[in-house]
Amino acid sequence: MEPDLDRLFDFESHGGLFPQFEGVWDAVYESARNYADLVKGSGPGRKRVAITAAHPLSFAALFLAFAREEVDLFLFNPTWGRVELDTARRVSDAHFEVSDREPGEFLFQRNDGAEASEQVEMGANRLRVMIPTGGTSGRIRFAIHDWSTLAAAAYGFQQHLSCSKMAGHCVLPLYHVSGFMQLVRALLTMGMVVFGRIESFAVEHALLLKESRDVRFLSLVATQLERLLRDESNVARLREYRAIFVGGGPAPVGLLEKARRLRLPLAPTYGMTETAAQVATLAPEQFLAGESHHGRALPHVRIDIVNEEMASERMPAGEVGLIQVLGMSLFRGYYGDGSKLSNLSILTTDLGRMDAAGHLTVLGRADRVVITGGEKVNLREVEIVFEESGLVSDVHAFGLADREWGELLAVAYVPQDRGVGEDVLREVIARELSNYKMPKKWIRLGEIPRNEAGKPMLRELEAKIGT
Repeated sequence: MEPDLDRLFDFESHGGLFPQFEGVWDAVYESARNYADLVKGSGPGRKRVAITAAHPLSFAALFLAFAREEVDLFLFNPTWGRVELDTARRVSDAHFEVSDREPGEFLFQRNDGAEASEQVEMGANRLRVMIPTGGTSGRIRFAIHDWSTLAAAAYGFQQHLSCSKMAGHCVLPLYHVSGFMQLVRALLTMGMVVFGRIESFAVEHALLLKESRDVRFLSLVATQLERLLRDESNVARLREYRAIFVGGGPAPVGLLEKARRLRLPLAPTYGMTETAAQVATLAPEQFLAGESHHGRALPHVRIDIVNEEMASERMPAGEVGLIQVLGMSLFRGYYGDGSKLSNLSILTTDLGRMDAAGHLTVLGRADRVVITGGEKVNLREVEIVFEESGLVSDVHAFGLADREWGELLAVAYVPQDRGVGEDVLREVIARELSNYKMPKKWIRLGEIPRNEAGKPMLRELEAKIGT
């Protein structure tokens, strides 16, 4: 599925895609185009270009400048440290790197020692985008996407939401698939996108109000939603979106319940870099009606639940297994590892279940387990029991090294109210879990420490043991 890039870029050239850059866009885009022309004229063969842009104006201009060229475009995280940046440079071996000193002011570097361009077996001589993934595990890899995979994801999103176009409020990083796809969707649906931060949410939100509510979308991680709700004036603004996508991991049950009470149009979603973001999304209407799953598969993919031990065996409705995704938005493989996907499918490391109506529930990573006393315990299974008790507003289970047990099962939790005592909670949880699945360490907190991506901060939790 190749989009009509000439038509789309003609639309973009008339302005409107980036309303907040009005007055400066033409000059910055022309500067970025000059660098694209330098790369194009640097000699024969496909070139590798890394962009390390800290500001959305710079990123958007560079991406669109290279978008119709025959290049491999690597998206670098501008906050990477030296080790991560060295790894990314070694993997990409880019011929050129473009960064920004200030918004729209570029620094262009050429790597004369880069190896010759590889042969690309793709048919169309078009852009490939290398999106980073796996940085938190210490192994940075780049998932390969092209206009066909990106367009399949964008148009599948458009069909799933039945929207004429996308007007997006992007507060997620553009080097990450969750932010990058907001730019792609706006371009391919001839919509618009504004870029902002949680601290200045009201200002950027106002720029979208000229578009109808039916096409206004916002994507957040749970931590960002929690921060926005600290200011009561944001509640009315959040209600002005068609859907507020929440992804990046399980959201605290207390936060979801608060969003329902406030009648916020949340849409819990599931996707990953390898699938060009969303592949399943719960409709806001279903969320507000009390449903707690991740919705149906988007039209461009099929989602199966398969046996952990035998991936060819599909699991019946309601049974837990690994999530397998099939569809046209799947990445072409990881850059540099020489492997290619077959059958347009990917077997994830995420556990899930599908009900008879085709609703997906994501249970977390299959490797989120502890082995305690020789027994394997799935941490997400423990958390779900706590959440379904109705007695906690947030919970996180984790393992601690222990000489006797190998690992101890620990749980940090935030009680729903002060009247919830640990004895009551233990009694309720013990009815649902086997003895070996019961936590050995219990940490009662007023708030679970989480980072900007909404992930629990394990070192801080471990430091609270015994305090």
